[in-house]
Amino acid sequence: MVPRLTLNHLTVLSALAETRGVTATAARLGLTQSAVSHRLREAERRVGARLVRRVDGAMTLTPEGERVRALADRFLDELVRLEQELAADRDGARRLVRLGQATYSRYHWLPAFLEFTERSAPDLSVDLSARAASRPFAALVEGSVDVSTVYGRPSALPRFRWRKLATDPLIGVVAPGHRLAKAAHLDSRLIEDERYYTYPLSAEPGFEWEALIGAPSVPFRRITQMPTPEAVIDLVRAGFGVGIFSRWAVQPELSDGTLIEKPLGAEGMALDWWAVTRASDPPGGPADRLAEALVEWGRRDEVGLATLGFEGEAR
Repeated sequence: MVPRLTLNHLTVLSALAETRGVTATAARLGLTQSAVSHRLREAERRVGARLVRRVDGAMTLTPEGERVRALADRFLDELVRLEQELAADRDGARRLVRLGQATYSRYHWLPAFLEFTERSAPDLSVDLSARAASRPFAALVEGSVDVSTVYGRPSALPRFRWRKLATDPLIGVVAPGHRLAKAAHLDSRLIEDERYYTYPLSAEPGFEWEALIGAPSVPFRRITQMPTPEAVIDLVRAGFGVGIFSRWAVQPELSDGTLIEKPLGAEGMALDWWAVTRASDPPGGPADRLAEALVEWGRRDEVGLATLGFEGEAR
């Protein structure tokens, strides 16, 4: 049976989901606006369902369109990966390994790690995938990433292999001029009436912070969810409220003094971070070697995770 949708249709739907506009989609793909509109109409005609709609001036996908887009993203990722791997096999080039990171799209640590891998595994080429930010385990299963860094506790699922990276404090952050800047620590009673900015965490069950550290003793009354951790950092840095982060994620702002950290509770809290791979990946393969490189890098204080605020030594 031949699919009714082609690669052209999938590419347009994937791009439209991110750009939310025909003009921006056309610019990204190097097409005319009329070509994009034609492909969208043709895709809807071929599957017999509405795939896009206009909401508040923006183009969004319908539930049916989201289903097609999810498949399109996985397919396109796998196709690009296969093309790169075939080229590497043919030319003797580096082996591509895709790295993902749960929750945070902050990579101030990456240059130091890439320098380390250049020395320890020069035949590996590291690429980043944003898919793991919200669904690190699904991204591994789908194959859109090969190694995901995640926080929490190892699961009993046999399909994954876990390697401990380090333990990192979970901290509250405020601007230097905030009324809580001189507090010894933060807890739910102190910030129950503060504007508390939060951001999307893992969408996968069991890896939300509340599941890992417990519900606050006093419910937060003024919660504002922002689309990204970076948006929270900007607002908190400007003095508009309080945020909670893994310390390494806000290390640049702590270092330059634009944010002040506070322990959560009198004794503080911490989360373990892990490098997770598929158990089915071969020992000594590219994913296995990249995960081991992360662990080894984390043990080296001069270039490793200790420079980002991690406590203790990876083990």
